[in-house]
Amino acid sequence: MKAIIKTFESGAGDCIFLVIKDEMDGSFFHIMMDCNVLTNEIKTYIRDELDKHIDVLIVTHIDRDHANGITKLMRNSDFADMQIGMILFNGFQPQTEQPQTLPPQTIAKLQAAAELLPPTIDEAFQKTNGMDAACLITELNKHPQWKFVWRQTPILAGETIPLGNKEKWGRLRVLSPAQDVMDDLLHDVKLEYAKRLGSAPPNEAFVDQDKYYELMLRLAELRKSPSLARKTSAGAITKETLNKSAKTEAEEKGVTNSNKASLAFCWEGGDEKKRILLMGDAVSSQVVKELNYIDDDGIWFEAVKVSHHGSKHNTSIELNAKVDSAHYFFTGGKDNEGPDIETVAKIAMKPLAEGIEQRVIHYNHEKGINLWKELKKEKAIQLLNNHHTQLSTDNTYEFEY
Repeated sequence: MKAIIKTFESGAGDCIFLVIKDEMDGSFFHIMMDCNVLTNEIKTYIRDELDKHIDVLIVTHIDRDHANGITKLMRNSDFADMQIGMILFNGFQPQTEQPQTLPPQTIAKLQAAAELLPPTIDEAFQKTNGMDAACLITELNKHPQWKFVWRQTPILAGETIPLGNKEKWGRLRVLSPAQDVMDDLLHDVKLEYAKRLGSAPPNEAFVDQDKYYELMLRLAELRKSPSLARKTSAGAITKETLNKSAKTEAEEKGVTNSNKASLAFCWEGGDEKKRILLMGDAVSSQVVKELNYIDDDGIWFEAVKVSHHGSKHNTSIELNAKVDSAHYFFTGGKDNEGPDIETVAKIAMKPLAEGIEQRVIHYNHEKGINLWKELKKEKAIQLLNNHHTQLSTDNTYEFEY
């Protein structure tokens, strides 16, 4: 069996593929995780390499930099015949067979609130307003064949999802989120609902609850004022900078509930249990808690997708000690939101595991990110090389198992 992890530049967001191939019979298994900007390169890959077939589509959480491209993919008529085997995405689906119907006046208020969303322009330069503009669930509900394979029960830490008959393609261990974080996010949604409509939502599940609750999260994003934090440019990279940054602890208090509610997975395959860590935007404390159930000691991964574009708030000293790999993938990002030198330093400064000669930090997006510019300078490259760390824009890695 062969596994291939591949990431694409997708603006400041994520777009990740895991392709598993049975080299004996030539069959494939395709996993797609998140998409922000649906580029021509991504569309070509899905059409030509994956033959418009995705076995598992994962949307780690509802933030636009992870879900926007999935919404556009489903809206694109060229992919109307795309086959999807299973969709893993924690919306706010009613967990009852007979949700109540909202009064007409409430529905009218919700529809009016939806018009506050900014319009989007599609590839045919058609403007889309309201709920259709930005809501993944609204788009998903238009396509019965895809809605049917969207798992309705919550996906929570501690579960294991088999892939294929007798786990031919391995398994996904769910590392995040925990139920309490989902409850916190739901509380945020209900607060936004009350602000927009002047009254709290019903206590019982209601029709179209999932799409209206997603609407509330989209509107909450509009409420956010631009950061007043002073813009900082990455300084010169020195050994002292790396040492100090590697010892800086992650502060999870500043991570949004939406990011804390992100799905994160450990893919496992084969008798030797080869592993890939797919962090989404999850926080270290939650992931470490679940990884401790797998092994009390450190765990080796064939590849690691670093959390939240390499933000310093999402990679802790504890996680860095728990997890090791020769291949770390940074995806997306923008200044002041990640990648941060603290995350790079934690990876670069730890001792090499036995049997490997260097670690590779793969990254796929550098526009407007000062950190990568600083790290590509000759002195910084030499410093990283001294610590057996290499930067690479080759965002594909494959291994056999």
